[in-house]
Amino acid sequence: MSRDAHEPPFREHHEASQQHASMDRLRSGVVADAAALSRMRELLSRPLTDDRLRENTALVAAPPETRASALLSLLVFRVGQERLAILADDAHRVTPCSRIRRVPHRTNHVIAGIANIGGELTPVAHLGAILGVDACASPTHFVVIGSVLARWAFAVDELEGVVRVERATLLPAPTTVRHALDGCATSLASIAYHGVVRDASDASQLSKQFRDVRDAPADRENLVTILETVRLAALFTGGLV
Repeated sequence: MSRDAHEPPFREHHEASQQHASMDRLRSGVVADAAALSRMRELLSRPLTDDRLRENTALVAAPPETRASALLSLLVFRVGQERLAILADDAHRVTPCSRIRRVPHRTNHVIAGIANIGGELTPVAHLGAILGVDACASPTHFVVIGSVLARWAFAVDELEGVVRVERATLLPAPTTVRHALDGCATSLASIAYHGVVRDASDASQLSKQFRDVRDAPADRENLVTILETVRLAALFTGGLV
């Protein structure tokens, strides 16, 4: 029998195999989609807490232009006796303090030295010196700020975590405070003290410490000064000159 006589059955068998393989892939995709759909339904069917339900209702009822700007996330910490904060989005990394190496002819009252933070050699500045605050001799965490090519770290004595506040509750920083903190203070927020974070490796993990602040009394002891990181980084860089 010639070769040509065997080709049609072989071709038909090959095409049938391809069809079976396609059907198997299709069945696998359907099963995967069904599993994903089941997980999504389970996620969406979770009951909301009363606080979350009230918050979502308020956000839906608010005008579209105000929904995104109604809340502000702050990273709260302490340097010396001062409770301070920066925008949580401005914190590139938060990590426990490590060894600081002095830099010849660069270390001064502003520049502490260089530290290995997350595998990156990052210059460390004395935030207390910039702000005129007496810092503790044993800080607990580094906070890293700045753009990719201009990273800076500063040490804090206590880390309280990330707190979400309403923008409408912020108070303007008095002129005396702005001058005392070298122009870095932008506003004040009333945030009750709820303890500190003992272990944190980056800002995203601090979301576990997330808490909302609603109608906090404007008690002087609760006031936290919010700092502008762009101004801070500029002052740190000025310490290199």
